[in-house]
Amino acid sequence: MSVDSRTELVPLRTWFGLRWRGYDRAEVDDYVAELEAELRLVTADRDASEARADALASRLISVQEENAGLQDGLHRICLTPIDPKGLPERLARMVALAEEERREVIRDAQLKALMIVGEAEQRARVLDEEAANKRESIREDFRLAMSARRAEAMRALAELRNVALDEAERIIAEAKVRSAGID
Repeated sequence: MSVDSRTELVPLRTWFGLRWRGYDRAEVDDYVAELEAELRLVTADRDASEARADALASRLISVQEENAGLQDGLHRICLTPIDPKGLPERLARMVALAEEERREVIRDAQLKALMIVGEAEQRARVLDEEAANKRESIREDFRLAMSARRAEAMRALAELRNVALDEAERIIAEAKVRSAGID
């Protein structure tokens, strides 16, 4: 019996030949025996796959540990300075050139850093001057606004005083009229 992998995992037989008292026992026994054999094969295949996966996981762990050790060794070697006396002349020259290039790169970086710091300080001075001018402008605007408010308040007080004086004169005039009417 073959398995159609597109439709079924295990070929399931759904019919048996009918005999006088139910299904044919030999046919059912054969089917069950075939099914058990295929299940044993699938189980063995699964167990083998699990064992291979475990072995691969163990190998992966050991390779990762080996890789970490190699990286540590490489890091340690890279940090160890090279003694030019122990190198052939060509390699000693290459090391000397690399050292010279390293010094040039550091010098260029330091000059560039100094230029950037100078530009930043100049920009900070410009911004400080702009901020001082803006503060002075705001102070002048505030002083003018307060003068205008003070003048407005003084006008309002003068107007209230005039209204109060007019009211007082009116009350005095009414009082004189009443007192004259009483006398």
